Amino acid sequence: MRTAPPAGGPSGGAKPKARRPGGGNRLRELDGLRALMFIVVLFHAYQASVGDYSLHAFRDYSTPGVVFGGIDGLLPLFFLLSGFATYYGFGGAVLLGKRLPGSRDFLFKRGLRLLPVYVVVFLVVWVWRYGGGSAQWWDVFWGLSLLQTWSTEHIFRTIDPGWYLSVEWQFSIVVAFVLLPWMRTIARWPMRSRLLGMLLPPLIFIGITIWWKSSLISRGVPGSEFGSWFAPPSWAYLYGMGMLLGVALLLHRPDKWRLPKPYPTLIVVAGTSWLVWLSSARLGSSVFVSQWFFELSFLAPLSWILGALTADPDGWMRRLLRSPVAQLLAAASFSTYLIHAPILRSLNVRNILPMDVPALWPFSALALILIVVPLGVLAFRYIEQPLSGLDTLLQPKLDRELKITKVSAPTLAAGTVLPEVPVTDAEGRARTVRQLTGPGGLLLLVHPSDPVPSGHPALQGSSGALRAFDSSQSAAAGFGIRMAALSPRVPAEEDSGAPPHPVDEPLDDAVVHLQDPKAAIASALGLLVVRTAGGHQQPEIALVAIDPSGTVVGVARDEDPHRLVRRGLEALADDGPEAAPLPPVPVPA
Repeated sequence: MRTAPPAGGPSGGAKPKARRPGGGNRLRELDGLRALMFIVVLFHAYQASVGDYSLHAFRDYSTPGVVFGGIDGLLPLFFLLSGFATYYGFGGAVLLGKRLPGSRDFLFKRGLRLLPVYVVVFLVVWVWRYGGGSAQWWDVFWGLSLLQTWSTEHIFRTIDPGWYLSVEWQFSIVVAFVLLPWMRTIARWPMRSRLLGMLLPPLIFIGITIWWKSSLISRGVPGSEFGSWFAPPSWAYLYGMGMLLGVALLLHRPDKWRLPKPYPTLIVVAGTSWLVWLSSARLGSSVFVSQWFFELSFLAPLSWILGALTADPDGWMRRLLRSPVAQLLAAASFSTYLIHAPILRSLNVRNILPMDVPALWPFSALALILIVVPLGVLAFRYIEQPLSGLDTLLQPKLDRELKITKVSAPTLAAGTVLPEVPVTDAEGRARTVRQLTGPGGLLLLVHPSDPVPSGHPALQGSSGALRAFDSSQSAAAGFGIRMAALSPRVPAEEDSGAPPHPVDEPLDDAVVHLQDPKAAIASALGLLVVRTAGGHQQPEIALVAIDPSGTVVGVARDEDPHRLVRRGLEALADDGPEAAPLPPVPVPA
């Protein structure tokens, strides 16, 4: 529930906040960091080069050798971003009472995003390399089941980078059938308890990796046992850290993270220097760094994320991340990552592009980049994009679930004494709607939430009603009228694609987050509520004007949102002891 602040309060102005330059692009710019995937191609080309260490400048303790030897420290970036993206979206829904996706729907859409291009590339490479024998058929089982990360023998067979997808897919299964049910459970808790509940899964993920790797070390499992060291529990730590980053951004919005120059650049430089030092320590045979390299190196990609979040919107860093080239490379990074290793192997085996000649490695690596990146973009455009668009298959199911099966007629009218409808605020305190009235009364906006059934006109137009509602706060405050909505307001950031953020004002200021389903409250008040075939209930869009004594003085319903709000304000102003003409309701630009 949202209530208007008192006049002169911190957000009592009628004009909406001006959007910061580029503020809506911050999360898109974070995704631009995925363009660094092409550097991983260089690392695998580096791994493929062999020869006498004394003859190869990039395989010794020289500066190039140290830098290229630590490029695999980029891997934590992709796990961090995956954990962050998942938790940022789900956490925002939990904190704001928005609907969470179903487990099966989430896994279906996630599978369409990850699996089609992988299956196509896997089968093409498998057929290309097929030489007969049962071992290759076992490769099909391990590869297509995406369980190869548990097998030392099969983890890098057929498609070497497939191990990364195997970890991602198993993480998605955990999200669908463990994390999402947990999030739906805590969504019914008071706000502070929700936050504590959200912290539990990432801490468990971090603990799993610490326990798993500690057990491997204590049992003396050699590093060549990739089925143990590369198994999903070894990467849970990085997902957990990404999830904690998502919580941090939910509590402190991305547009609030800006730092003055040169601090963002210094953060990036410090993190990169840390990665270079770790690489040199690993080359120097540090057992501890070798065993915990990825857990330690995550500070480098974290510094790049923080640098992007805190940088000047018009500075070089964020301009680079939102450039068309960076965004294209980021979008095609998954396809590029999948195809680069098979191409590298095929060209090397046929001596078309020899990777095992140390002296030629820099030139071979550059040639590989020039071959792989365009092919990765083409695979993204003509395989990944069309096949991932199959999620439209879910639309008929969604249409069936949103079909209206029952409509409860409204009974609330002017002159009705408001019933004692109980609600629970963000702190878990019991309230009634009547207790929310101000000295001039209460304007209570009721509206449905997404996805909204399209079969009833009384449910259409929530966003316009909310904008008109917010823009009239100043006028309402002048009459001592408190304004409240039976769902958290969607802030301006969502218009640019960013999930909404919770706000933490106390009850008597701007915002109250109700823990009760708004459809149930609307039904208890006597407003129109529809039931859908999917079992959901949605209230109509209505503005209830309530005087200080708790008596309803008007119920406004209007397809024009500004006229709707004005009618509500007029009902309370006319009912007051000193009625005065109302100022016009401002229309947002």
